[in-house]
Amino acid sequence: MKKFYYWLLFAAILPLHLAAQNNSIKGKVTDATGAALQGVSIMINTPGGQRAGTTTDGNGEFTVSAPANATELVFSYTGMENLTQRIAGRNAINVQMASSSSELQQVIVVGYGTQKRANATGAVDQITSKNLENRPMTNLTQGLQGLLPNLNLRMMDGKPTQSPSYNIRGTTSIGQGGSALILIDGFEGDPSLINPNDIETVSILKDAASAAIYGARGVFGVVLITTKKGMKGRTSVTYSSNYALKSPITRPDFVTDGYLWSKMFAESFVNGDGAFPQNVNKTQKFSQAYLDEFRRRKESGQPYNEIEIDPNTGEYTYYGSTDYYGELYKNNTAAFENNISVSGGSDNATFLVSGRFLKQDGLFRYNTDDYSTKNIRARGSIEVFPWLTVENNTDYSIVNYHN
Repeated sequence: MKKFYYWLLFAAILPLHLAAQNNSIKGKVTDATGAALQGVSIMINTPGGQRAGTTTDGNGEFTVSAPANATELVFSYTGMENLTQRIAGRNAINVQMASSSSELQQVIVVGYGTQKRANATGAVDQITSKNLENRPMTNLTQGLQGLLPNLNLRMMDGKPTQSPSYNIRGTTSIGQGGSALILIDGFEGDPSLINPNDIETVSILKDAASAAIYGARGVFGVVLITTKKGMKGRTSVTYSSNYALKSPITRPDFVTDGYLWSKMFAESFVNGDGAFPQNVNKTQKFSQAYLDEFRRRKESGQPYNEIEIDPNTGEYTYYGSTDYYGELYKNNTAAFENNISVSGGSDNATFLVSGRFLKQDGLFRYNTDDYSTKNIRARGSIEVFPWLTVENNTDYSIVNYHN
């Protein structure tokens, strides 16, 4: 009985002890003008990582229960700089968040020049080379999918040489269609032939401001692709290697059981045409007797001959089951890629030389459609006089694809 009472006492004290481990913290979040911020996300930092906290209410106030080992509160809000506050035994934390101006200071490509995002009057979106790093892609378009709002990429088919159509803002008129104007360093080009590692920025101009620069050709929007340049300073050498395993996103689910297929074929034919089928194709005849024999062999549970040929007529009869899709297509393919670039420059000259080799196995098991590509780019500039700069940008691509 004494042990029983000890356990009851321990069970009663334990919740009080656990509650004492949590620290209740209250506070208020405002902006630079002192206005309350609603919906500010507050996360709790602990030695084991971040854990969920709370959000501020309509008055910018919050209450959060932090564990005893919590070290910091992290405040985040769209358009504001993230803010971190140490707890250190504090029960009240009031913070003032500052506006984030880094995005507005970002330099974007517009037409034939650049300007700060804060000064852009047209609808412009842009990504940089950081968004494309470490992505195993056959061509640039694969890496752009899902990165730029309002940019619709239609891949047509799965061939690695396919140059997809670029569409901005969807269908713009009834019965009319058009693809966006794609400019690579100011010239029309095929983005599927570019080395993705050479990309500096990709911008899309989405409104009438593009037509004011490029005329009627820019009615359906403009995609501006710029490649990297050599930077002044010491020479830099970069090498990367990538190995990827790829598999189809979707596969058709065919009926591979021969008897089940034959039975469904007969039922659908009778329901559709009102008559029993006479042939499966030009080679295989079909009848109720064939279907009954196929069923007998299938349900016998014993090994049987799947192929029979009439010695008198040479007629071919098949009682087997074959997954033809599996016989023709691989479950996955492998891709291997090597990249190297050398860049540098002085006060009066810059240079960049890059190379890429990509090899991707085909999806077919027979007469496979292997793909390989080699890219070489050489770009440089020399300041001959303070008023004259000579630039060169050469891109050479070799694509081998057997289909």
